[in-house]
Amino acid sequence: MKARLIVAAIGLPLLLAVLCFAPPWAVTALFAAVTVLGSWELFHILHVEKRRGALILTMVCSAAVQFTVYLAGYDKTVYLFLPFALLLFLCWVAYYERQEPFGLEGLAAALFSGAFVPLGLSAMTVLRRSERGSLLVLAPLVVTFLGDSGAYFAGRALGKRKMSPRTSPNKTVAGLLGGLLSSALGMVLYGLVLRAFGLDGRLWKLAIVGLVGGAADQLGDLSFSLIKRHAGAKDYGNLLPGHGGAYDRFDSTSFAAPTVLALLKLLEVF
Repeated sequence: MKARLIVAAIGLPLLLAVLCFAPPWAVTALFAAVTVLGSWELFHILHVEKRRGALILTMVCSAAVQFTVYLAGYDKTVYLFLPFALLLFLCWVAYYERQEPFGLEGLAAALFSGAFVPLGLSAMTVLRRSERGSLLVLAPLVVTFLGDSGAYFAGRALGKRKMSPRTSPNKTVAGLLGGLLSSALGMVLYGLVLRAFGLDGRLWKLAIVGLVGGAADQLGDLSFSLIKRHAGAKDYGNLLPGHGGAYDRFDSTSFAAPTVLALLKLLEVF
């Protein structure tokens, strides 16, 4: 617990400094690093890290997705998702032809960490580059951090019925509901804070963003937990003492960030 608190006390201010005060390219570089490290972690727990060519290509693709969003924009990059996925698929075929079977599990790891996760996290770059982006970029973190905290405390206090015992044994129905409520209330409080900076948003719309974004947060956490359970691993890595690896910290953000981005635009919150 001590190591966890120390890492949080150091890491959280640094994260906020990059997101709010550094130029947008630094945000892109940060999450490109997260996805590159996450690719290695995923290959490692699935025991396919010895396929060096596939791993390197996946890492390159994961960073390329992030910087493509920075240079070309989110809308255009979505259309480039298929070429990235096709490149990774061809890599899998090449290994198969060389009689070094990469396996469907390896292909899934490559597509997931080389294309899907970085595309999700690149929503952070889009938010940072938007008008008043230094404030809006915090929205996904409000949803995930407060949602996870609310789920933890609600689960500890009221959790009796397990939600998904095989995938995530510690999650409860009470924790799920507490997390969703915390995400919704957190976004309302976030909206009140933004008003002090001259950014006026509809609070009821922010509550919807928090609620749906919180659901995406929970889904992301379960999805990454399912992979860990399949691999028989407790954490993706030990990069951050007490917190696990890169994917352990930003797993749900890869689901919540694009959801929050889409809702802020569709609902015309600001």
